[in-house]
Amino acid sequence: MSIFVFITCACCGIVSGLFYDVLYIARCAVCGIHKQAYTLKDRIFTASCDILYCAVFCAGFIFISVMFGFEGLRLYMLLGCALGAFLYLKSFHVFVAFFVKKVYNGITSKKK
Repeated sequence: MSIFVFITCACCGIVSGLFYDVLYIARCAVCGIHKQAYTLKDRIFTASCDILYCAVFCAGFIFISVMFGFEGLRLYMLLGCALGAFLYLKSFHVFVAFFVKKVYNGITSKKK
């Protein structure tokens, strides 16, 4: 049962990575990709995206825990979620970030 819970939590982490990419694209569209040029408005938007990500991740984790009847919060559950998110960020997110940067640079170069 513990292996099923661990794999389910890892999948929850991967799905959270998908939601992170949605917020990443929104943040790049609103604030740009150059963090050095962020204004106060951009920092507030970034912080609100981070808070929204954490809230959705927590809600999703609780939903999955209740749906599958996980008995309690265990360290390996959190490690599974972290591993899933880490694997997602080191694999598919790299492609998303590359294409977002290309699109952003293409759009900003046409404005000049």
